[in-house]
Amino acid sequence: MMHIHSPVLLDLNTQRDLFTSELHPNTAPPGVESGGYPLVHAEKLLDPLKRVYSWVQKLKIPVVSTRLRYLMAPLPGSGPGGSGVLRPAAPKMTPRLICNPQTPGYQKLPSTLLRKRREMPLDCGTDLPVDGFKTVQQYVFDLPSLNPFECPRLDRLLSESEVGVWILVGAPLEWTVRTAVLGLLQRRQKVAVVSDAIGQWDPYEGDMALRQIESKNITWYTAAQLIEKLGHPEPIRPSLLGIPALRPRTPQASIPAPGLVRPARHNAPAAQKSVRARSKQASRQYR
Repeated sequence: MMHIHSPVLLDLNTQRDLFTSELHPNTAPPGVESGGYPLVHAEKLLDPLKRVYSWVQKLKIPVVSTRLRYLMAPLPGSGPGGSGVLRPAAPKMTPRLICNPQTPGYQKLPSTLLRKRREMPLDCGTDLPVDGFKTVQQYVFDLPSLNPFECPRLDRLLSESEVGVWILVGAPLEWTVRTAVLGLLQRRQKVAVVSDAIGQWDPYEGDMALRQIESKNITWYTAAQLIEKLGHPEPIRPSLLGIPALRPRTPQASIPAPGLVRPARHNAPAAQKSVRARSKQASRQYR
């Protein structure tokens, strides 16, 4: 279990395919396109994300990131919620495979990658590094689906860690962000959301998800408010990063054991005389 009393950034799926519509030819099965499926107003999320990560790098805030793999992009108006509402000015499109590890769109945005990071591959294991954030600042987890809790390692990290507050950025709001907020609250974790660094695919579904999580006990920030409010948190002690901290040694005066009296140095001759006097008096009694 990690004990981190400082904020921890939870970065959800800030990948290139969610911010661009660029196609990747010859990387998908016949009849299926491979390329980006951008969020609504994705370009407006870039600056807040850069500001948040600048704050993270400056204050050495721990980061937990996620990354989607082999996801079929939802068709306009046919999301999981079945809203049937087309996004404004959205053209009809064929099924599109996004976040393919064989394409550049699978990678996270350059501004969301830290130098000291560790990749956590997708498998059924639940083991986590014992050194916590001692040697790295960022963990990147691959997700099997839009639900972050379906990744066993990430589920364990989010469930068992004691964190000051989880700060959420990323996308999509109507799936991964909503699931992460509700799941963390169910696990009795504190949650904050950076509103201008959250993206969505379907405006109708996104609005429904926003209303659902707004009714919960979470904190809302913009990127500017986050930096102003938490710009100078208390220094992070080693014990807060999963590292056992050593208790500082304080000088203590030597205390004699109970029942023993240590004579002072300047009284040593007098103590010796008293011992001699008592021995002479005892020898006289037995004469």
